[in-house]
Amino acid sequence: MQLPTTHEVKESSFLTRSEVSKLLGVSPNTVTRWAREGRLPCQVTLGGHHRFDRELVEKLRKSLYRAGKPSPEPQEG
Repeated sequence: MQLPTTHEVKESSFLTRSEVSKLLGVSPNTVTRWAREGRLPCQVTLGGHHRFDRELVEKLRKSLYRAGKPSPEPQEG
């Protein structure tokens, strides 16, 4: 079994709460609250950190934009 390279891990299909907050233009605490309320599906790591599906976050970002809330451009970090 071959382990993924650093580049493959960085381009993962999962995002951290910080990455999600930047994409959606909300605070990291809002992202966590939405996850706990079931508004934003996520997986929880063994360490208790939330990971969010990139595709779902992108769909949410587009729907927020259509609903009138301008979404910020993704920042490369």
